[in-house]
Amino acid sequence: MGSKSAKYYDDIYAANSKDYPAEAGLTHQIIQQYKISSGNSLLDVGCGTGIHVNLLRKHYQVEGLDIDPYMLHEARRNHPGIRFHQGDMVDFRLENTFDVIVCLFSAIGYVKTKPRLHKAIKTMASHLNTGGVLLIEPWFTPSQWHTGRSFTTLSSKPDTKIFRMSYSRRRGNISIIEFQYLIGTSKGIEHEKEILELGLFNKKDYLNAFRLAGLKTFHDPQGLDGRGLYIGIKA
Repeated sequence: MGSKSAKYYDDIYAANSKDYPAEAGLTHQIIQQYKISSGNSLLDVGCGTGIHVNLLRKHYQVEGLDIDPYMLHEARRNHPGIRFHQGDMVDFRLENTFDVIVCLFSAIGYVKTKPRLHKAIKTMASHLNTGGVLLIEPWFTPSQWHTGRSFTTLSSKPDTKIFRMSYSRRRGNISIIEFQYLIGTSKGIEHEKEILELGLFNKKDYLNAFRLAGLKTFHDPQGLDGRGLYIGIKA
């Protein structure tokens, strides 16, 4: 999410009943099932405000990476003990390699196109240690995305009320979500708007990207919350 509305991101998804602790616990179980390397380092790519990576640090030596400076500002403010990097998941370059790399909450959709999907998976694989594991939680497939739908979320705290309405559109294999926000505080009511665009990829697209990156690949159709999970091991 761009703009200053990033500071309300966690409140909005809390109001949507997103269960980060349960997802982090299941992520840890899956990592332990597939990871072969002996190390314990983890990188969260597309970490957003840092909730997942903060929960995972009780099991791993963690770092986070995101392209959005507003998200990173919130992550660093809320989790000062974690090292966060700014970078694009398609072509980031870090000095360290990791035993685990995760890309959760469908952040992979922001690559938009198949060539960028392939490059992103290759970039992440290049930062894995031998025997390390990559977990990718996908965005919707082309057949799962429906246009012309509206959804609302209300977050209500004593000092801040947030009403968000979304509307879905599509351009080719790009899903488009328009968000409109009304934010009420003691200073008054603010209105914000943002447009998100995420690529729609099918199972074959993900499996091909993992294969081309040299990863032994598994697909869990359920995943953390029903969207599925792609699991790659660096041989």
